Amino acid sequence: MQKKILVMAVAAVVAAPAISAAKDMGDDNVVELYGRAYPEVIIPHGHGATDADATVATFAGKPTGENSVIRRTEMSSSNSRLGVRGQEKLGGTLKAIFQLETEFHLDSNDSAFAQRNSFVGLSDKKWGTIKLGRMDTPFKTYGDDLSFLSVGSGNFVSSSNVLRKTGFGTNSASSFHLRRQNAVQYESPTFAGLDFAVQYSTNEADTETRKARVWSGGVEWASGPLKVSLAHEIHWDLFGMSRNVPSSMSNFNDQSVHSKDKATQAMIEYKLGKIHKFEADYIRKEYKEDATLPGRALSYKNNAYELIWTARWSKQWRTDVEYIRSEKGSCSRVDAVCNTDGLEGSQLQAGVAYYFSPRTYIFFMGALLKNGFSSRYNNEDLQDVSVGEDVMQWALGLSHSF
Repeated sequence: MQKKILVMAVAAVVAAPAISAAKDMGDDNVVELYGRAYPEVIIPHGHGATDADATVATFAGKPTGENSVIRRTEMSSSNSRLGVRGQEKLGGTLKAIFQLETEFHLDSNDSAFAQRNSFVGLSDKKWGTIKLGRMDTPFKTYGDDLSFLSVGSGNFVSSSNVLRKTGFGTNSASSFHLRRQNAVQYESPTFAGLDFAVQYSTNEADTETRKARVWSGGVEWASGPLKVSLAHEIHWDLFGMSRNVPSSMSNFNDQSVHSKDKATQAMIEYKLGKIHKFEADYIRKEYKEDATLPGRALSYKNNAYELIWTARWSKQWRTDVEYIRSEKGSCSRVDAVCNTDGLEGSQLQAGVAYYFSPRTYIFFMGALLKNGFSSRYNNEDLQDVSVGEDVMQWALGLSHSF
C-alpha cells in the first residue's frame, strides 16, 4: 500500500507541469494538483489531575490522581494534505467535478490514500451542486469559520476539541465535527448573499432494530463585512453518550434502545477594516436515549461557545487570540440521580505568524486547556488525558501551500 501511494504521488508531481499548462490555457476540462504541508514541533505538559479518591460527575471516568501527559518534544504534521481535483464541462453551465484528498503525514510513514474530503459530483451555476462520497458536514462547515492561524482542525488549537463534543469519555461518536462517509450532499447557488447545504450519510451498520445515520444542514448569509450562519445536525443510533459513559450506564449493547443526538450552532462574523476579524459561535448539544433499565443513561445536554479575534497587521504579520468554553450541562438516568459537577472545560490560545509569501509562513502558538475536576477534554494528539488534567502546549511550525 505504501509503495502504491508513493508511486501515485510521484506520478502526480511529474504531471504537474502539464496540469498547470492546461489551466493557463483556459481549458474547460481541468485537473489540478494542490496541497498544504504544515509540520510543527510541539512541547506538551499536563498537570492538575483530579485526586483518585475525589467524587466526580456521574458520567465521568474514575480519576487516577496521576497526570498522563508528560513533557516531551513531539512533531506533528496535523492535517497536511495532498489532493487532486478537476472538472469537465458538460454543456451550458453544467460540469462534472471530482476531488481526491489525502492526509499526508510528513513526520511519519503512515499516510493512507484519499481519506479526507473525496467525492464526485455535478455542479451548475443555476441549480447548485450535488456530491457523493466522503465529506465534511455542513454543520462543520457553516461555523467556526476563522481557523486559528489558518491551521484548522486536527491540531491542538482546533476549537472542536472543546466546542463540539462531550467532556467525558474518549469515543469520537459524541463529536459534531466529523467528516462523514457514504454521504450525499446538496449545495445551493448563492442568492443575494444567501446559500445553504444539506447532507445525508449512513454508517452502513444497520441491524434489525437500528439504522445509524446522520442528517446535517446549514444556511449562511453574507453582506459586506458581516456574515451569519445557522446549522443543525442529527445523529440516529450513533450513541454519542453511551459510548462515553461508564459501562454500567451504557445502552450501546442493548439492541432495544435507540439514540438521537442533535446539535444546533449559530455564528456571527464581522470584518473591521482591513486588519481585524471577529467571530462568535454558540452551540447547543443534546444526547438522548430511550433506555428503560434502572441506572442507565437517559440524556445529557450542554452549551458551548467560542470567541476569536484575528488581526492581519501587514502582509507579513498576523496574530490570533481565541477562547473556547463548554459548560458542565445537565444529565439524567433511569430511576437514578445524575450530576454533572466538574464537567466544564475551556481553552485559551494565542499565536503569531510571519508570512514570507501568501503561501508560506512560519508560526508560533500556545494553548492552555483547562478541564473541570470531572472532565477530560483532550487536545493532545499522541497522549491521553487523565480526569481533571489540564494541558499546556507550545508549537513552532512552518506552513506551505501549493
